Amino acid sequence: MGDGEAETGRAAIAWHSHKFFNPAHDGAVLPILHLNGYKIANPTILARIPRHKLESLFVGYGYKPYFVEGDDPETMHYLMVATLDTVIYEIKDIHEDAGTNGFTHAPEYPMIIL
Repeated sequence: MGDGEAETGRAAIAWHSHKFFNPAHDGAVLPILHLNGYKIANPTILARIPRHKLESLFVGYGYKPYFVEGDDPETMHYLMVATLDTVIYEIKDIHEDAGTNGFTHAPEYPMIIL
């Protein structure tokens, strides 16, 4: 999702939807936020927030953010592949743990910020 779309009212509520998932039997959503810094009229709010505060925001929402940053296409390709591998295995581990030990707490699902 683009950062302009991420700032809409509907998306603001959607950031909390993972809190309703039961990892023992529900699927998962992997949010990928693309901070390009632009919307129709002005720069986006999320693109103006310093990285440590942006990370804190999404940790507060209950996510474990992974940042994929850079501007070289080849480097970005490899960074994205490695990050996707990491977060997919993390989601799989969350679901396996809930299937084995039951659903005891809302897990910290990963997300990716580009």
